[in-house]
Amino acid sequence: MHKDCLRPETASTACPLFVVSPHLDDAAFGCAALLAACPGACVCTVFAGLPAHPQSTQWDRAAGFDDSTQAMRERRREDDRALAHFGARAIRLPFLDGQYGALPDVGRLADEIAKAYECACTVDASLVVPLGVRHPDHMRVGEAWARLLRTGRVGSCIVYEDAIHRAARGAVEKRLAELEAGGLHAAPLDESWRPERLGARALSIRRRAILEYASQLRAFDSAFPADLARPERYWCVRRA
Repeated sequence: MHKDCLRPETASTACPLFVVSPHLDDAAFGCAALLAACPGACVCTVFAGLPAHPQSTQWDRAAGFDDSTQAMRERRREDDRALAHFGARAIRLPFLDGQYGALPDVGRLADEIAKAYECACTVDASLVVPLGVRHPDHMRVGEAWARLLRTGRVGSCIVYEDAIHRAARGAVEKRLAELEAGGLHAAPLDESWRPERLGARALSIRRRAILEYASQLRAFDSAFPADLARPERYWCVRRA
C-alpha cells in the first residue's frame, strides 16, 4: 500500500481522500475545507463504537445526553448530516471513545485503519490523518498512523491539525518535533491547498458542516468555538 500525498493538479470532480477522524466531528472540525474541495471522500471515524452497557459521562451530559447510547446515536446522525455537505461516505470502526473504556493497542489500531483504507480505496486515495495532539484518543490515532509510515505500509500521508486541541501552547510544535525525532519528516503542504485559497464555496460548506455537530458545540459551550475559525493547516509526512 503506497499512496502518495495529494497533489494540487489532481483536483477534479472526484478527488480521492481517505480521512481518519478520531471522533464523530474531528474531520469536519480539522479538515472540512479540504473535504469540501474534494467531494467523494471516505471519512473513517475510529472511536465510533457503542458501549454494550449505557454509561453516563460528564462530557455527554454537557452535550445534552442522558447516556452513551443516546449520545452515540445522535452523534452518528449529526455526522451523517455533516458528511452529506461534502458528498463524503462514512466508515465507522467499533473502538470505544476513551471516555467509555480503555484505548486499543497501537498495533491493533494501526492494522484496523490500514485494513479499512485498503478495503475502501479502489484508486490511489490520499491518506489524511490528524496530527495527534493533547487528547489521549487523538494521540493514540497519531501513534497508529506513524507506525504505518515507519513500517512502510503507507508511503506518505497528509496530516491536519487537531482543531480545538491544537490551541494548547506548544502542542503542535512538540508533536512535529517528535515525528522528526522518530524518523518522519513533515513538510507544509503545497500552497495551492491552503484553505483560504480553496474558494468561498468550500469555506461556506465547511461552516455549515461544522454547525451540524450541535451537541458537541453545546458541550464546548459555544455556538462556534474561536479555534474553529482559524485557518486549517496541513503537512505531508513521510519517512525521512
